[in-house]
Amino acid sequence: MEINLFAEITFYLWVLSEIAILIKTKLQRKNTVSENKDKGSIRMIMIGIFLCLFVTQLCNVLKLGIVPPTLSYAGTFIIIIGICIRLWAVAVLGRHFSLVVSVDAEQKIIQKGPFRVIRHPSYTGELLSFIGIGLAFHTWVGSLIMVGFFIIVFGYRMRIEEKALMESFPDDYPRYIQKTSKIIPFVW
Repeated sequence: MEINLFAEITFYLWVLSEIAILIKTKLQRKNTVSENKDKGSIRMIMIGIFLCLFVTQLCNVLKLGIVPPTLSYAGTFIIIIGICIRLWAVAVLGRHFSLVVSVDAEQKIIQKGPFRVIRHPSYTGELLSFIGIGLAFHTWVGSLIMVGFFIIVFGYRMRIEEKALMESFPDDYPRYIQKTSKIIPFVW
């Protein structure tokens, strides 16, 4: 099934937002001293995203799990919501946002903006974008693959991140965990 122009534009908007985040992070963190605790999760994420996008597009070509055009349009709106949430989280973290898991010496636990209710709103935005991409590409199978990838890879990443934050903020972070959801407000 052919992807509609709105879905294509929205997909490329997502790609551009990810590139903008990469550039912003490189520029802002250039002089920041922090210990890298990533354990290779960023490589897993990058490789996984490319594989998932390829498989999702393949599902579309092979017409696996095709969704009606209305769901495809809904997918594009889900991508936009995901982009907005991710960019909001990145903006609130400011210079403390990093693509690799690290905690810098001047960092504190951020509890404003989306971080009031979610510990990983940037990942919430990615999850929504991934679901939307599958639907925008007309395939619920693609969305399912993207969600499966998210659960495995971003789940690993969140465990690493939370461990690093627990080590850096042994008193404050456990209290913050009790007040917030991990990724889906009031659910998980």
